Amino acid sequence: MYDFKLEYTFSDDKLADIDRQLNLLLTTRVGTMPLDRTFGLSMDYLDRPAAVAKSLYVAELVEKVSTFLPAIRVREVKWQAGADGRVLAKVVIDRA
Repeated sequence: MYDFKLEYTFSDDKLADIDRQLNLLLTTRVGTMPLDRTFGLSMDYLDRPAAVAKSLYVAELVEKVSTFLPAIRVREVKWQAGADGRVLAKVVIDRA
């Protein structure tokens, strides 16, 4: 249902752990994680116009990353046009 593609190379296990946590956060629909129903993204942006969807996604992403992964912060989100009219987000993170 969701087409997330993560590309990465890690120099140590700590970075791999952060990637695993971020991947889980970005691919989990809010309300589906047992014991923490606030974990994940609402995905309400999926059927919105592109400009609205981008704004909603970035706002929720920044909020959820700061809440659930305080060791990192979202530096920027870069957008690219994908196949079939899809919009692809590249999330750039830094250590907090």
